[in-house]
Amino acid sequence: MEKVKVEDLCFAYDPNTPVIQSVSFTVEAGSYTTIIGHNGSGKSTIAKLMIGLLAAQSGKIWMDGLPLNEANIYEIRNRVGIVFQNPDNQFIGASVADDIAFGLENHQVQSDRMQAIIEDYAQRVGMQDFLNSEPTKLSGGQKQRVAIAGVLAMQPQMIIFDEATSMLDPQGKAEINDLIQEIHAQGDLTVISITHDIEEVAKSDHVIVLDQGRVVLDGHPDEILQHEAELIRLKLDIPFALKFRHELEKNGVSIHAGTTMEGMVAELCRLRSKS
Repeated sequence: MEKVKVEDLCFAYDPNTPVIQSVSFTVEAGSYTTIIGHNGSGKSTIAKLMIGLLAAQSGKIWMDGLPLNEANIYEIRNRVGIVFQNPDNQFIGASVADDIAFGLENHQVQSDRMQAIIEDYAQRVGMQDFLNSEPTKLSGGQKQRVAIAGVLAMQPQMIIFDEATSMLDPQGKAEINDLIQEIHAQGDLTVISITHDIEEVAKSDHVIVLDQGRVVLDGHPDEILQHEAELIRLKLDIPFALKFRHELEKNGVSIHAGTTMEGMVAELCRLRSKS
């Protein structure tokens, strides 16, 4: 079932600079979709258009069959949560608990239920020991975990991560990517991740590749990653595991397509034990 349908979407910040050009795609309910592209490709603009922070010049967006328009905008926003790349821009409260509570208060959750919800979602993102901490004193990865908890606590049907790991160090990026995987695995939540991390793309269900405001590739990661020359032309690189397999093949080691990194290492160990 389609969760999101985008049809012939166009947008420009000024008349002479089109940012989104006739973009069309669908996102299946419960899927983990990555939207990838080089800087300036329009991927973050797509996220803002999907939740009505920007108004399209032309084209249509549907959520659960509801057209995105003035009549439906609040209904649609109640179904969607978004995590931006800079968590500092999302902090409201003086403590982690206050920040998670902010969205619940806006949704008029009863105060006698709120504490249990705050503790539950803090636990889910591994921040239960920081509920009384000031958000400004947390690490980048911890801040993003708090931002994610605040969004999840409102129980959206879909969550959009708008380059949520782009400002993090490698460890923080890996932790948040693992958390996104866990969130998706735990239920039927639809996840859309705007990213330039090709390693994350390889773990998703569906990939949309943008270039200069147009969809240039759209499909399953296994299919998309076969377009290596195109991805490199778009300055998107390819996953390390795929690079590793190519190097092995150059050196006469045959590896079946789709073999995991662990499988390739095991095959190398097996070959070495025979030599």
